[in-house]
Amino acid sequence: MGEYIKKGLDKKRYDKAAARYDIFEFPMELIFFSRWRKLLFDRIEGDHILDVGIGTGKNIPHYGEGRFIGVDISIKMLEKAKKRAEKLGKKMELIQCDAEALPFKSKVFDAVVSTYVFCSVENPVRGLRELHRILKPGDRVYFLEHMRCESETGGVILDALNPLVRNFGPEINRRTVKNIEEAGFRVVKENWLLTSVFRFIIAEK
Repeated sequence: MGEYIKKGLDKKRYDKAAARYDIFEFPMELIFFSRWRKLLFDRIEGDHILDVGIGTGKNIPHYGEGRFIGVDISIKMLEKAKKRAEKLGKKMELIQCDAEALPFKSKVFDAVVSTYVFCSVENPVRGLRELHRILKPGDRVYFLEHMRCESETGGVILDALNPLVRNFGPEINRRTVKNIEEAGFRVVKENWLLTSVFRFIIAEK
């Protein structure tokens, strides 16, 4: 595994959470997330693909053909992803790095995958601009994300709860579609999966 590390709270938090992360997410993974991951990977095009914020590697079972590189800020998460890839017979490169400072040249990837990542990146627009930088012109990022809901009441509730939830890692009231556009992308597809909180988004450079 390569190294290109930003030290900080997120790295320590996710290193600590890695052992129980899959258990914590199991109900949502069983009922919703796994099905949504398949929805995403059925639409991906490209031979050189980055899985940003790969975590424990729950996207790996859905990988198709092509060269995949997975990155994450947590070495413990990457160790889990490595074991999952080996078990499934998937050959891939795993690199420890921060989404806000990716160790790649510009315009090298055909596609980027991001599943439930930009609710946790410290500076989401900076991280999204990094995806824009490393992606080839005209190619796409495929997102599964949760974010601030569109209803006024729901948004106020998420705003109130966010200071408590963020202690565990994610922010629950981010305006991710706006952030994606601010980073220079054009949103070409946006599907609401579970109310307006969980969404499937395709953005083009």
